[in-house]
Amino acid sequence: MDKRIKGVGAVVGVVLLGGMVAACKPHGSHGDHAQKAREHFESSLKKVGATDEQRTRIGVVTDQIVADGQQISKNGKGVSAKVAGCLLLDNPNREWLHKTVDEKALEFTGFAHRTVDRLIEISAMLTPEQRAKLKKGVESGHGEK
Repeated sequence: MDKRIKGVGAVVGVVLLGGMVAACKPHGSHGDHAQKAREHFESSLKKVGATDEQRTRIGVVTDQIVADGQQISKNGKGVSAKVAGCLLLDNPNREWLHKTVDEKALEFTGFAHRTVDRLIEISAMLTPEQRAKLKKGVESGHGEK
């Protein structure tokens, strides 16, 4: 049971990281994070021998993660500048700053929870053998034993 939990945790970690990367806005030469996330998902599915049907079904879920991340990014446009502007005032509005931080924290927590739920869906679409291959790849890529 412990190994299965670690395996699911590894899958969740990898895809969650991909979803978080997709949520980041592009910076200069970093490119299209959403496309990179999709390519990473597809590459991982290819490595574990996912069927066309699995790739299609999982693609729908990963697209939801990416779209959700992009919405988070869109919702955050301009917030950093407003926070910095407020902090640099002679008398920063503490109440507004704390409220803004709380709102953003809730937004990110909601995104993380939705992403975990979607990753659980993805994990359920994989066979035990595919999850084992994915786990092995994650562990070798992160130096775990």
